[in-house]
Amino acid sequence: MDTKLNPEFAEKKVKEDKELWCQTYVHVWSDLSKGVFNKEAIEKAADEHWQRSPRSDPVEVAVTEFIKVK
Repeated sequence: MDTKLNPEFAEKKVKEDKELWCQTYVHVWSDLSKGVFNKEAIEKAADEHWQRSPRSDPVEVAVTEFIKVK
């Protein structure tokens, strides 16, 4: 069995992983801020954090960043 991933599948998987990571980050930020936050800015921050460290825990990163700002 060939263990190489189909490039289209691999790209789709990365995109899905990124979307899930960013959604989780935004959701955690929303919970911590009780819904009072600039969604566009937080989505941008989520994307930037994912770009730097896609294997990090989005919950941990969001909590850490939220604490820094508050």
